[in-house]
Amino acid sequence: MLHADEAAALQASIERVGARVTAALQANPGVVYAIEFVGNLHRGIDQTMAQAALRGEPVACQAGCASCCSLRVEVAPAEALLIAQHLHSESADRLQQRLQALRQQQSLLAQGGTVRPPCAFLQDALCSIYPWRPASCRKAHSFSATACQSAAAQLPQDLAITMAAEALQRGTALGYRQRGLDGVVQELSAAVLQALEDDAAASRWYAAAID
Repeated sequence: MLHADEAAALQASIERVGARVTAALQANPGVVYAIEFVGNLHRGIDQTMAQAALRGEPVACQAGCASCCSLRVEVAPAEALLIAQHLHSESADRLQQRLQALRQQQSLLAQGGTVRPPCAFLQDALCSIYPWRPASCRKAHSFSATACQSAAAQLPQDLAITMAAEALQRGTALGYRQRGLDGVVQELSAAVLQALEDDAAASRWYAAAID
């Protein structure tokens, strides 16, 4: 729970980011820019993580550590479209099969299952979409791999990282909404599968903002 002054500072940061995002999207109309612009959010979170590592204890998250890769991950439409855009040049057929299988497993989980399947993009304990992974994955961090592996209810984290990343993520979402672009988050695999199966998904998403 944030104190009143912390909550106010977070809201002010969100609004500042939102204003910058809105201005950038207004100055650069078009679906291509609107999708690629979300990369600024990703770079901003990466920079936040890097700066935090320089000022204090480095996080425990390393390549091959996949304890959090069975958790539900939500993405903004622009993030899902960006991932799908890059995956179209890869082996999309096999990926779509994995995503479809995961969707079925998640449906069973929703009906009372107890074990959440690993992310469809996880291969040999590594993220196969690491360069384009969404903000929710980029901001996730822990100072204890042991706590992650044991599925501890609370993980040791840096509040400054969490606050800065939250401001960037929510501010970016605000900026997209102010431009009339759908920013409703969806589950990662379902959103990417939908974008891969529908070649008109990106143009329809952007057209809704200018109708």
